[in-house]
Amino acid sequence: MAREQTVTLETGHFGNVNGNQEGIQDTPILPNYSFSNCPIQTSLGVLGKKWTLLILRDIGLLKIDRFNRILETLPGLPRKVLSTRLRELEREGFIECSERKKSPMVVRWTMTQKGKDTLPILMRFIAFGSRWYPDVVFADKTRRTLRELFTTPEARELIKGYT
Repeated sequence: MAREQTVTLETGHFGNVNGNQEGIQDTPILPNYSFSNCPIQTSLGVLGKKWTLLILRDIGLLKIDRFNRILETLPGLPRKVLSTRLRELEREGFIECSERKKSPMVVRWTMTQKGKDTLPILMRFIAFGSRWYPDVVFADKTRRTLRELFTTPEARELIKGYT
């Protein structure tokens, strides 16, 4: 008979985790600490909003630092939404304005350390998509590994420990 285990994670209680039907207990993969709020849910409060990860991709990985250039890379992204997401990311400490001129109007964005900490996450998304959707993301439909995808020293440093 499968035993029931309560897992503390979100607001003191994550839910019930049951073993599978054959009676073999599956052990949850969780940290050894209780959380007052789920760290995934908390992180998704900002990062889970539509367009946010793609904006971080542009600024952090593609090194696109200007408003209009970001709009060019993300067809369908309304100007108002981009403006809102940039303000949210700045307020939450993921990006900062590195240059602001009025004439001509120039605003440039850079990643803060908090923003740079999202780069390995974004790189893992790239690896996941490359592994499980190669027919969509690559013309030759061939899977690629994280090491094959990221060959620069900067990228290698970011993925160190994730391969």
